Amino acid sequence: MSISQALNNAASGLTAASRRAGVASNNIANALTEGYNRRDVNLAERVTDGMGAGVSVAGISRATNPALTNERRMADAGLAFDTANADAMTRVSNLLGGPEDPSSLFQKYDNLESAMRALAETPNSTPLQQKVVTAAKDLAASFNRISSSYQQIRSDADKEIGLRVDEVNDALQKIEALNGAIGRGAAAGGDVAALEDQRQQLINKVNEAIPVRELVREGGRIDLMTPEGVFLLAGTARTVEFSPASLVTADQEYLGGAGALSGLSVEGKDITPGGPGSLTISNGAIAGLFNVRDNTVPEMSNALDALAFDLIGRFEDPAVDPTLNPGDPGLFTDNGAASDVLNLNGLAGRIEVNIAVDPAQGGEVWRVRDGVQAVVPGPAGSDAFVRALISAMSDTRPSHAALQSPGDLNASEGAAHLIALAGGASASASQQLGASSALSQSLYEAEKMETGVDTDRELQNLLIIEQSYAANTRVIQAVDEMIRRLMDI
Repeated sequence: MSISQALNNAASGLTAASRRAGVASNNIANALTEGYNRRDVNLAERVTDGMGAGVSVAGISRATNPALTNERRMADAGLAFDTANADAMTRVSNLLGGPEDPSSLFQKYDNLESAMRALAETPNSTPLQQKVVTAAKDLAASFNRISSSYQQIRSDADKEIGLRVDEVNDALQKIEALNGAIGRGAAAGGDVAALEDQRQQLINKVNEAIPVRELVREGGRIDLMTPEGVFLLAGTARTVEFSPASLVTADQEYLGGAGALSGLSVEGKDITPGGPGSLTISNGAIAGLFNVRDNTVPEMSNALDALAFDLIGRFEDPAVDPTLNPGDPGLFTDNGAASDVLNLNGLAGRIEVNIAVDPAQGGEVWRVRDGVQAVVPGPAGSDAFVRALISAMSDTRPSHAALQSPGDLNASEGAAHLIALAGGASASASQQLGASSALSQSLYEAEKMETGVDTDRELQNLLIIEQSYAANTRVIQAVDEMIRRLMDI
């Protein structure tokens, strides 16, 4: 080996060591940076005229594990779905309250029955008659409030879908732009790892909303496709389409695209979660929000309507109130009318106390003692009608299927059953969320072990790099000494 060859070899070694030191120090600096993937320097033998000429930096590689990343993304999408569902079911359950909660629906039932029992003991008491009316109005208002809140949860989900869709479309546009920059950079032999980190973060954001699979294309570019086979990015970004509703009411549904609420599509391809097509998505935050809007909350809303239907029906039977004709509304009404099983949807939001017993609307409180349609007051001490009202509340009877009751219930048992139904659904959703969170976290940590920065390892690399640098430096020093001696001859 000639002196010039030795000098060139050592110089290339210094260059490679310097580059390796820079990459290692950058790894350490970004050890806690979210979304940063470890960089490694790829070295290659440099050959000139068939002879070794030192070492060259072949490129900077970014640590990846595609299989593990895909598995982690699927877990993240599942976590996003379960988070949306658990949050909604917690709100649903909290609105009903617990049996011991003084503002719970169950307690409102108990207050009404207690007021009726007190009146039965002193039927001529106007204050006690008013107390029954007030308790009945309070119960109806509780139904109204909960029903309205359920629709608000659905409306919030619908708006959140719109926001998520906007975020997905924006991220897809940015990924398309990064694809171009990465392709150009790779073609020019540049370091595109930082751009790939940015792209990965954007893909993670898209995946949280709509699960995607990454397809690698030429030049480092990628396409994105849903697990069901719909491209969100194929060279150019596709547009995800959704139209948020200004207000979601109990009678508004998706109905496979035939209802008033919007579905989800990608340039004409229907991907609506729960929709009739074969390309519908089933995971991710958007699917979870659709599930809240179209399934879980409507199911609980229907159960609430069934409970309201049960309450109205208990007091409109002429056998309970002889002053009523068949078809007349009783103590509680559907917006002034009798209950109708064919008009159950949204009933909890329309239930109200019959104006005939409400002084605030021109009624008379003595009618809770003598009958809702009584024309004149009856005997002041008569408790027959009041006790019939109490019996109507305490009697067990079949409930509508929407209440999901395993058997006959009295009025208070119906309220308790609804609370238990919501509480069970909330507990189940929270349990599922815990499992999804644990899986997502474990896969995240496994991925970081493969692609993240181990500072101990990087520090060890720096020590090795330092030794390599020192060795090449000594070669140069030796060459310098040899040249000096030759010059002295």
